[in-house]
Amino acid sequence: MKNYFSFVLFIPFMLSSIVHAKISASDAEKQLTSLLRDTKNVNTDVVLVYKDGKIIYQRYAREYGPNTKHISWSMGKTISGILIGIAESEGLLSIDDPVKKYFPQFKASTRIIDLLGMSSGLKYKEMYQGLPIDLDVTNMMYMDGTKTGFGNYMLSRPLSPVGGPGEYFNYASGDTNLLMAVLQKAINNQSVYNNYPWDKFFKPLGIDATFEQDLKGTFAGASYIYMKATDFLKVGQLIVNKGMWNGQQIIPPKYFELMNTVAAGVQRKVQKGNPANKAYGAHVTTNLPIDGRGLPSQFNDLPLDSLILFGHQGQIVAASPSENLVIVKLAMDKKALSDINFFAAVKTLILAKDMPYETVGSMKGISGVDHEPEGRGLISTIFTIPRLLRAFSAKEYCSCRFVVGRSEAACKSDLKAHSPILPKVKIKDDKTVVATLGLGLFHKKSKAVYRGKTFGCTLAESE
Repeated sequence: MKNYFSFVLFIPFMLSSIVHAKISASDAEKQLTSLLRDTKNVNTDVVLVYKDGKIIYQRYAREYGPNTKHISWSMGKTISGILIGIAESEGLLSIDDPVKKYFPQFKASTRIIDLLGMSSGLKYKEMYQGLPIDLDVTNMMYMDGTKTGFGNYMLSRPLSPVGGPGEYFNYASGDTNLLMAVLQKAINNQSVYNNYPWDKFFKPLGIDATFEQDLKGTFAGASYIYMKATDFLKVGQLIVNKGMWNGQQIIPPKYFELMNTVAAGVQRKVQKGNPANKAYGAHVTTNLPIDGRGLPSQFNDLPLDSLILFGHQGQIVAASPSENLVIVKLAMDKKALSDINFFAAVKTLILAKDMPYETVGSMKGISGVDHEPEGRGLISTIFTIPRLLRAFSAKEYCSCRFVVGRSEAACKSDLKAHSPILPKVKIKDDKTVVATLGLGLFHKKSKAVYRGKTFGCTLAESE
């Protein structure tokens, strides 16, 4: 979901854990703030650290405040998965259902549980390496998939040469979007479907969310949920409470157990391009060891029972029921801050405040080391392709201006985190955003339409 920065900057955090040197709480806060503020190409917007019933650290930056919505990117996948778990508890579907039950034309023998574990059995490439034309995630979200719908794009994919459903792990936004298409079929009423995320998840938690859809009216559950930082905190608190909220069981116990179980495909093998040590569960990352392949927990400075929502450009919600801990980090990084160094800095802060904190590392007597594998982040190079750049800019500029409410300058700055070359973006009177780039025969456009506070922006045209 990377070691881009100088090792030297993070030596104080590692030494503090290794030798258990005691530093003051104020110094620990300053070190964490410096890490977030001064690391090159890191654009941190919000960090909240919640421990034992109170927020012990908070920082807002870059025009973001307590009432500003922020994009989830892939953290939205976990919410989408929870909606599937809720739907099963209501008898709308079963996680053992084959996808063919809802889409008879589907090629594979994939079940819903296989999609939840990112093991669809379909040929699909997401890891941001190589040219953008080779990436299914960008083709689905900004190019061919905008016409067919994200779910239909997945229905057209060939079978994977890596293995069958449930036999391997391959992180795929398409699996999530196909789940949202299955949910749409299972509900079989567009009005009920449109309200389902709010009725079953957002409203009970008191969350004012924007959840975007594709042109087929299917939720873009892999990426496009916008919420305030305190709303992301509520999602973490829900995990801390094991799915309970104000006496109501939001996450069904069966699904919460599935979230805390390393998926079958992960236990067996990993498709090339994916991180080998990502202990993925049901649409969320666990911090459990991968026993099937003999791999230890990934994050020594997090508790063993942590569930972690990761998103592109540095989004994180990490939650531990045993430690009553939630960590929220929202960002628009050009190059992602090392998760290991970030978690080490948070651990230093918690211990400096004399709060109890048992992590994987403290159980073993070791601490985090900055040696994460390459792989999460680095999407910048893909936006050199004009068509993709136009489509991405139209969609993200629309959401940035109308959903998040950021300034023109701030939104263009965020776009530059992906590419220094920007198309011309123009807002029409009907809140349609048009992006153009190129001359003569190549002077084409992409268009995104703002659909209001609930559904946000949809990419309507991608030439």
